[in-house]
Amino acid sequence: MDTLERILELQKQSGLTVKALEAATGISNGSFSKWKKGTYAPSAEAVLRLAKYFHVSTDYLFCLSDSPYPKVEISLTRKEKILIDAYRAADDMGQLNIIYVCLDEMKKAKGNSESAV
Repeated sequence: MDTLERILELQKQSGLTVKALEAATGISNGSFSKWKKGTYAPSAEAVLRLAKYFHVSTDYLFCLSDSPYPKVEISLTRKEKILIDAYRAADDMGQLNIIYVCLDEMKKAKGNSESAV
């Protein structure tokens, strides 16, 4: 699969016509036609506009990644990693319990910060 195929796949999934997508993204009228004919390749600017429009990564559109979503590097503490591992290991009910505990803790923290003002 190449960049154009990925773009056209997203366009079809969105249910938009090519003209509507060009208008929505500000890409020159007729660009898709030129890309399909091989006259021009999508520019980096066009790919960036399409990635923003479809909420996918440019790496995905440039076929550098098979995941449409950007990788986010987050540094977690040891305790945060344990919490995530526990959540992933839990069944549905256990996951809900973990969520409820976290929400309760957030409410308590918010209440404490408001009373300190």
